[in-house]
This record gives sequence, structure tokens and C-alpha cells, in this order.
Amino acid sequence: MDLGIFPVLECIAPQLEVVCTSRRGGFSRAPFDSLNLGEDMGDRRADILKNRKLLFDTLGINGQGIARAAQVHGQGIRIVNRGGVSRNTDGLLTETMGLTLAISTADCYPVIIYSPSERILAALHAGRSGARKGIIGLALDQMRKRFRIDPGNTISIIGPGICKKCYTVDRGTAGLFPDEVTSIRGGKWHLDLLSFCRIELRRAGIEASHIYSADTCTSCNPDLLFSHRRDGGRTGRQWTLARINRIP
Repeated sequence: MDLGIFPVLECIAPQLEVVCTSRRGGFSRAPFDSLNLGEDMGDRRADILKNRKLLFDTLGINGQGIARAAQVHGQGIRIVNRGGVSRNTDGLLTETMGLTLAISTADCYPVIIYSPSERILAALHAGRSGARKGIIGLALDQMRKRFRIDPGNTISIIGPGICKKCYTVDRGTAGLFPDEVTSIRGGKWHLDLLSFCRIELRRAGIEASHIYSADTCTSCNPDLLFSHRRDGGRTGRQWTLARINRIP
């Protein structure tokens, strides 16, 4: 099993753990091969459950202690303090140590936001729809009002997602975003969703130097990651997981 981690966190936020899964090392058969963690795409449920158990055992976490968002490509955000699935939700906030937040993706960007001083954690599903509707700014607004965080002392981690070269959109969709994150090449419009997420984080008050990203394209890496766009919708899902650990 290949897992992506962010070593920089050991220095800037040692209590924060962020892990990005890949598609390697699981039990699912093609086209979901092999570490598919997502449901409702056509994969066998038994294989999905085995994949999840393998992940949980590897990370040493209890599957019942994972909070997930149902992810409807909206801007709904919920504060959680225990495991389970939150319906009509694309963002989760918690102050509960040891609770793992999980975001499922296959081109959209998983965005993790963490305030080290207040120990408040957010995990967001930022696709083009949710990002355009302002889920990043809404999450930081809730973190500021509800938990009194200082965005200037907050960090963000952006996991793998589709790059601007691979992400073609129609002209109408491109027109919904700032010119600085859209371009036209070969008669096709392209959207730089990663840059847009960065802009939204900075606009909400997070310093540019406090934003870290995997810089790995889901579509460009077929052997490593699932991609809804590349695979015509018949593919699996990887997860990005985040939790606040107790420091001994």
C-alpha cells in the first residue's frame, strides 16, 4: 500500500497527521484496482470493506472513529465530534482529538485546514462547484467565529487533484472563475482548480507560505491515482485523512 504523507508537518504541527492514499495495494478488481475506498461506483462491497480494513489496520485507527462527508458538490459544513457520515455535507470541522476526518476524491481537491494554537481541524471536498460556491471561505469563517482561530497562524494542506493541463471545461464554466485560473489552448478551455483553492485560502487570511500541496495530478498518474475525468467515470476513490493526535 502506498500512502502519501507531509513530512513538513513534523516541524510546524507535530500533532497533526495527514495521509493521502493511492490506488495501489488493495483487493479491488479492474477498473477499481486496487485500493478503492469509495462506494456506489460499481465495485464489490466486500472488496471495498477489505480495502478499508487494510487502511485502518495500517494506520492503527478504529474504522468507527472516522467522520466522513456524504459529498454532494456543495458548500455544506458540519461540526463533528464522533465518527459517521454527515449527509448533504462537503466539509467537516472538529476540535476532537483522535477523530479522523476523511475526504474521498478522484479529481476534486481535498483541502485540510488546521489551527495549531486552537487545535481546530477542517477537511473539505473542493471540486469546482463547491470551491466556486465558497466552501473554503465558509469553513474558515466558521472556524474564526465559532472557535476564534487566527487565519494568519493557520496552515493548509491540499492533497492530489486534477491539474490545469488535464482539466478541460466548457466556456460557460470557465466564465464562472477568475481569468487568472482559466486559459484556452487548442480551442479548449482549461481550469486551474488548484490555484483557485490557493487563492481562496489566501483570501480567507491564510499566508501563502502556510499553504502546502501535494502537487500531484490525479489524471496524469494512472498507475498511482484514480481519476474520474481520465477514466470516464468508471473508477475508484482515494481518501485523504486528517486527525489531531495527542502529543505525549
